Amino acid sequence: MTGASGLVGRALCKALVSEGVVVRVLSRDPHRARRQVPGARSYHPWQPIERGGARIELVEEARAVVHLASPLVAGGRWDHARRQELYDACVMGTRGLVSSLAQARSRPDVLVCASTVAYYAFDASGASEAEETEPAGDDFLSRLAVDWESAALHAEEFGVRVVVLRTALVLAPAGAVPRLRRAARLGLGGPVPPGTQRQPWIHIEDEIGLLLLALGDTRVTGALNGVAPQSVTSAEFMTTLTGLTGGPGRLPAPRWLLRSRLGAGAVPVTQGRGAVPARALELGYEFRQPRLAGALQQALAA
Repeated sequence: MTGASGLVGRALCKALVSEGVVVRVLSRDPHRARRQVPGARSYHPWQPIERGGARIELVEEARAVVHLASPLVAGGRWDHARRQELYDACVMGTRGLVSSLAQARSRPDVLVCASTVAYYAFDASGASEAEETEPAGDDFLSRLAVDWESAALHAEEFGVRVVVLRTALVLAPAGAVPRLRRAARLGLGGPVPPGTQRQPWIHIEDEIGLLLLALGDTRVTGALNGVAPQSVTSAEFMTTLTGLTGGPGRLPAPRWLLRSRLGAGAVPVTQGRGAVPARALELGYEFRQPRLAGALQQALAA
């Protein structure tokens, strides 16, 4: 597993270890990973660049590879250097991992790779709710996701089943929820303008549930939307959050402020990308936290 020290990786590793699954962690900092992700069988150095890849013997021993390593795409100004960093981490890192699969004498049954709902096109109106068969958008994040997924899907040529999980905002006690709660309590609990755009989300329990589904169910191939079945707008999301946190006001963040702080990174938070979990529902997956209010309440209470 790569990305094991991240929010989703820690939760998935805990779930797998509790079921007696042997987990081997690939990390840029194995010593830190050992502290943050206890219970794995072993911890190995890994660099997310194409020429690095994973150690071949680890790939040959594995029944599954889970590739969750990716940077946070919303942080910082998106200058040329930042965009290149994102591309290298997501696309080149995945190519390196798949090159290890290509060289292995025996290969795992499945590769599960992180992706993002940013694959789909922007829609500030909130009318779009994309299923997995919808085409990609044409902005930087969409093109990044296309190349990222294409790098992972290349493993199919070697007989490996590949699943790319297009994840939305993950609701958990850590991560974005504490930051959103602090903002709401400061009176900044209004929707990101215009407020009509969709805000796809998923609770951490269902993110892990879908990852386990992808690992264990051979019917799952290709894209899988990691989103909850209840679709909400940015305004509905923030109204629900402020109602639960008791924030004093609902002042929205002005677009000019977002652009000055985030540069091009302001675009994905001001224009929504609606998505629905069509494939998961078709496969019979039952969401543990299907409603936003319950999911937020659980994340805030933990």
